[in-house]
Amino acid sequence: MVKSMKMPKRNTIIPVIFMLAVLIFFAPPAYCAFDLSYTFEQGGSRLEFDRTNFSRAITFTATNDVANNRYEIRQRTDGPLRSRDNPSLTIGNNFVVRGFRGSNAYGDLRIPTADIPVRNDELIYVSNPAGNSDSFTLVYAIANSQEIAPGYYTGRITLILNPIGSAQSPVTKVIEVYVSVEDSGGSLSVTVEPAEGANSLIINPSEKDDLRGMSSAVVTVNGSFNGPFRIMQMLSQPIQSQEGKFIDSNNLVYSVPDAKIGVAMNQPTPLATNIQTIYSSRPDGSSDKIFSIVYSLAEPFSLIAGNYRSRIQYILESSGKQVNLGALDLEIRQDRIFEINISPQDQRYNIDFSNLKPGEGPRINEVLVEVKTNIGRPYQVTQNILSDLVSSEGIDIPSKFFSLKTVSVNSTKGQLKVLDKIGVAKGSLLLFISDNDGSSDQFKILYELVCPPDLKAGSYSSRITYTLTEI
Repeated sequence: MVKSMKMPKRNTIIPVIFMLAVLIFFAPPAYCAFDLSYTFEQGGSRLEFDRTNFSRAITFTATNDVANNRYEIRQRTDGPLRSRDNPSLTIGNNFVVRGFRGSNAYGDLRIPTADIPVRNDELIYVSNPAGNSDSFTLVYAIANSQEIAPGYYTGRITLILNPIGSAQSPVTKVIEVYVSVEDSGGSLSVTVEPAEGANSLIINPSEKDDLRGMSSAVVTVNGSFNGPFRIMQMLSQPIQSQEGKFIDSNNLVYSVPDAKIGVAMNQPTPLATNIQTIYSSRPDGSSDKIFSIVYSLAEPFSLIAGNYRSRIQYILESSGKQVNLGALDLEIRQDRIFEINISPQDQRYNIDFSNLKPGEGPRINEVLVEVKTNIGRPYQVTQNILSDLVSSEGIDIPSKFFSLKTVSVNSTKGQLKVLDKIGVAKGSLLLFISDNDGSSDQFKILYELVCPPDLKAGSYSSRITYTLTEI
């Protein structure tokens, strides 16, 4: 009979626990390279819209503590904003977003400066290759709220920071959205439309026709009011170009020149970013049935070239209630100006000295150079002498008798490069460099000729060109 031997039990639990403890003790600490945060420009912790403000700006800040870790930020939605009381009612493409071009320092902000609908899985930002921390500003808005059925709408947007080529986990931020659209009641009795029949107010101060330097909105009061009412406006977002340039709202002015019954501003007044009254009826509610709001620029030619956009919101206040009258898109088109003018005109391509005689005293030709520009970048002016100073018979005057220098005119802003007389020789010569802002400017060139004693009498000229160049 064979007896089975019972093997003694070995304690394997303690070594395993010990090894796990060692691994945990020596494991590297968890490290989070990325983070995403946001702040509302007007305060608060959620995206709320109502009749007093259908536009809200949010600044997002992405932080990254590890070099060369690229990342992207996407925007997602749970669907359209829905009415709390009637889920079949939604706000679709009226929920819009636009980017502040230039609000970011390093990466690529993909949201354009014009309003676009808030879409699901929208790529809104990509970092630079170094993955630098950065911030950018988005403006969310409710467009054409008069088209939306009254009610209380809710929803949410989600911003997700995704590391690119990294094992780090995405960072997610959820923003709740609340929209209150009140009953428009009396809004149908007052309308505001562009006078030109377009869908927006367009100002083009660079046009020769002065009428194109302004734009008008026509206000029509179709109904009657039993008491006083006011029509108000506000600039709902900054006036910004695609290049990230801004126009100070004080440079955009308005007036109501044809109001006869009610009270209105008939002198150019700066547009405000908060609500301002532009027209008030009489106490009994009587008013002008139609009047115009004229918009223009206070200093039109101080603008840097570009296309600038914004929106003007209109509000009717009556019987203690405010009703949204809708908004008009505003577009300011400042055409590019970059030109050089030479006076007198007959000196633009030639320097002429007529009826010269031997040993005659100095002859001076003055040329006025004027540069008009709005590109906002430095520039320079050069001259190019294409031929010696010669007569029609081909006899030339040595350059030692022919000199030039540049002089200031009306406090020239830029830098004159020929302050002392130098001989005029064939070839290119730098005459002037603008200030750092590339301001419009002017200066003079003084060409001086001393007639040599052996000069053959007659008329002499030299071919010349002037060139304006961006630096």
